[in-house]
Amino acid sequence: MLIIIFLFALVGIYMLTGRGSFLIAGYNFMPKEEKAKYNEKRLCQFVGLLMLLTSIFVVIMEYNLLPEYLTISIYIATTLSAVIFMNVSKVFKIRQ
Repeated sequence: MLIIIFLFALVGIYMLTGRGSFLIAGYNFMPKEEKAKYNEKRLCQFVGLLMLLTSIFVVIMEYNLLPEYLTISIYIATTLSAVIFMNVSKVFKIRQ
């Protein structure tokens, strides 16, 4: 489990640098014209933050720092909120 935690944290840190857009599902298959509409660095940083949060939640689950039902509930709420924010928000789109 420590290897998984380490990998999630490592990928999260890499994404926080603004690189790694090829790891974002959906974004890496977009045509170049569609990719040009998005701020790639900001999108990568947001996904990197989600990866770091995921590694923190795995640590919490692994070491039973909170009750399991509470940890899972918070994780699901956080992930759903982030996905909705990414789809609804115009933060990641480049103003034209």
